[in-house]
Amino acid sequence: HYPVTVVFSQPMPRRFFSASAFGGSLAVAVCTALVHLARAQSAKDGAPTQGVIWLSSPGDCILAAGTHSRVTWGAETLPKCQEICEKDRKCWAVDFSTYNSYPRCKLLIAPPAGATPKQAGISEATCSIKASQLSRYAFNGRLGSGAMGSHTPVARCMATFNMQAGDYNGCDFQGLKMSGTDFSKASGVGATFSFATLLGFQARESNLRGAMFERTEAQKSKFDFADMSDSMCIGANFRDASMEGVTLTNAKLADAHLDGAVLTKASLQNVDGEKASFRNADMTGADLRGARFTSASFEGAILFEADVTGASFKDADVTGTVWGFVTGFDTVDFTGAKGAPSPDAVACTQKAAPCNPFG
Repeated sequence: HYPVTVVFSQPMPRRFFSASAFGGSLAVAVCTALVHLARAQSAKDGAPTQGVIWLSSPGDCILAAGTHSRVTWGAETLPKCQEICEKDRKCWAVDFSTYNSYPRCKLLIAPPAGATPKQAGISEATCSIKASQLSRYAFNGRLGSGAMGSHTPVARCMATFNMQAGDYNGCDFQGLKMSGTDFSKASGVGATFSFATLLGFQARESNLRGAMFERTEAQKSKFDFADMSDSMCIGANFRDASMEGVTLTNAKLADAHLDGAVLTKASLQNVDGEKASFRNADMTGADLRGARFTSASFEGAILFEADVTGASFKDADVTGTVWGFVTGFDTVDFTGAKGAPSPDAVACTQKAAPCNPFG
């Protein structure tokens, strides 16, 4: 895969790039911006225009279906091209290249679907997108965050066995083997763990807001009381993971596997769990308000005392799911769901242990 570069939209004072200063103001500001930008839900909401962070990959941008781009010939460099796009809410990405010796700047009105190899007559093509959860979701490929740019001290982002309480904000651990690593109480805001192997990974009480876990293998890992809100976990494998009290608010869990995971008192507010699997997961006391579990699998899962207000289990399989003392059951969308219980069945009376309305 290609390396990806993070480009800051505004020049940073030189003092920010010192070894002592980087772990403070710059890291916090940039990573906070990454989390803030991750909240856009559709192209119609408008592209980010404040504190823009650029993610770049070699090659021409692949336009999303039904969208177009417009060419601006006045921008002679990639930074100039990005500057034009930066303040435009209709501009989600730029495609900069040199066409027959002439610089060409293309502005895209929607997040691109990926990047193509070099084409005839075109040299030094670069596809740059505005960092957001929406743009990362749309891009087909291993688009990581890099290591917070070329100014990041290399040692700060090195993967080791003991990474407790360290500062790894924005670091790129994409594709690495980090099984058994102790990441407890560490900060990895906006970090990339996509395609990494994290078997038995220890991340209790860690800060992983906006982190990327696409297709990550993290079976039997420990994320108890970690903050993983706004994280991208599409296709991730968290089977048998311990995630008690974890915060996954607004996370993308589409196609993720959490079979047998412990999610007691976890916060899954407004998560996108389409086609995710929670078979036999323990979600006792979990907060599922506004969560979307379209076509998800919940066979044998325990949702005792969970708050399911406004949640959707449309077309999901909830056969054998344990319900009891749930909050907001009358607001749940069970349209097309398999094995959905009736409101009367959920009105269980046992208080000593979870009850199964199906006997």
